[in-house]
This record gives sequence, structure tokens and C-alpha cells, in this order.
Amino acid sequence: MQCLYCGAALPVAADGADLRRPILRPLEAWEQGYNVVLLARAEDAPNVPRDALVEAAQLARLEPEQLQRMIAARVPLPLARTAAHEEAELLERRLASLGLQVEIVADETLAFDVPPQRVRRLEWDEEALTGWASADDAGERVLWSDVVLLVAGRISRRQIEVEERQGRTEREVVETREFYEDEGVLDLYMTDAAHNWRIMAGSFDYSCLEEQKSLLAAENFTRLVAALRTRASTAVFDDNYTALRHLLQAAWPVAEQTTSGGLRRTRGRLRLNATTSVTNEPQFTRYGRLRRYFVMRARNT
Repeated sequence: MQCLYCGAALPVAADGADLRRPILRPLEAWEQGYNVVLLARAEDAPNVPRDALVEAAQLARLEPEQLQRMIAARVPLPLARTAAHEEAELLERRLASLGLQVEIVADETLAFDVPPQRVRRLEWDEEALTGWASADDAGERVLWSDVVLLVAGRISRRQIEVEERQGRTEREVVETREFYEDEGVLDLYMTDAAHNWRIMAGSFDYSCLEEQKSLLAAENFTRLVAALRTRASTAVFDDNYTALRHLLQAAWPVAEQTTSGGLRRTRGRLRLNATTSVTNEPQFTRYGRLRRYFVMRARNT
């Protein structure tokens, strides 16, 4: 077997099996990739031999214990994300030879580049609910029977601001400030749209709860989730993200971005400001889109 790019001989086993290892590099935020998704049930976990588990974990650049927990999680989870479809296929073949069932799902299929639609107010009746993104919005009406999935979780945002003073030979950290926020989130997925509605607990009008509305946003959010679950009775409800998010980190790490505030002169010395923002929001979106993909497939079979 020869490499298609350079013509060099590629490693193969005595029985002709491909022994290459996939190249797994972190993708840039703008890159479209391919997700190698593990399909497993909890009862499959004891059936994977230890040596196969270790080798599979090495191929996906995971710890064996992490892979074991992913197998036992009962939901499809991403093992890796590759830039090239050929690399995803290689990983799929190698894992299949070790007894693991996986599927390749493209970013394009999951519409990762389409942001969720923030909904700030809801009204409903027995047949449907209507959501508004703003006070000027005309509203969008959706039948309860068209709501296929509710995904609940939490979104955290951390911002670190660092101010450095430029010395003669090196920079000195003058001040560091850190801000953190964490709030509940609920995503609603429908049958006829790639996008989804997103409700953030801290920026929602809970008037739809009527007499059940309280003074506490956290309590209102819990009651809203319960009300939507009751009315969207045919929808799948998933609140596993918080428990599973650490298993998503290898394929879908949290988003981190650093921006420079530029130089400014204070008391005759130059100072440089930089801000680093970290959030799990894109990761939560990816989790929900993947769940919708498999929920819709199950409904259509």
C-alpha cells in the first residue's frame, strides 16, 4: 500500500490490514470538519477487551478510562473531529477492526455554522407555541407535535483581563481581573428546521407562566422547562449535557479567544491590555445538534 500524496509505503499488517494512525489536529474555529461519533450501549462496555480498548483510545487520543465511560454513556458521543474526510474514514476503519461501532457525521450535516435563534418570550395554547426573539419580532408559531427535542444544560462564560507594563527588557503583569457567569439554557429543536430556539434563563420574559411565575429567575426557568416538557409530550428530553461535557472536550473543546486591547501610556510607561474569553456555548450547541441528528433519524425509521 502506498501513500496517495507522497508515494511512500504505508504500514500494513500481515493480513493486509491498514495500520496507519489518523492525524488528529485541533481545528480552527472557522474550519468545517468531520466528527467520528461513537455508537454504543451501556451493555457493550464489558464486551470490549482491555487491549482493544487501550488501542482504540490511543487512536482517538483518549485515556482508556475516558473511552470506557463514553461507551457506557448510552448516547452517541464524538470521539474525534478531523479536518479531512479521509482521516475520519481511516479512524472509522481502525476502530471497527477493534470492535467499536462509529459513524462519520460532517459539520455541514449538523449545521454548526448556523447560530441558535435566541427566544426571549413565549406564548402557547393547546396546539402550538409562539416564540419572539424581540419586542419588534413578528413571532414564529410551532406546533407542539413538531417539537422533537429539548436539551437542557448550563452555559458558562469566563473573561480574564490582563494588564502588562512594558519594562526595559520584559513585560510585567500589573493587574489581572476575572469575571465569571453561569446560567441555565434550554434548546428546542423542531422537525422542519436546521436551526433551533435557545432560551437563556437570565434573559427571558416568564410571563407565559402566569400565576406560576415567581420572583426568582432560576425557579422560573425550572418551571418553564417542566411546562414545555408537559406540552411537548412527544419530544425527547435530554438533560445529560452537564454530566457528559467532560467527555466532549477531546473532540469539541471549549471555545477560547484572546484579543489585544492595544498599547496605552500611563505615567510615562507603556501598558498592554489583553482579554481572554472562554465559553462552553459552542460545545453545548454541537451536543444538541448531534442529539437532534440521531433523534430525527430514529423518528424517520
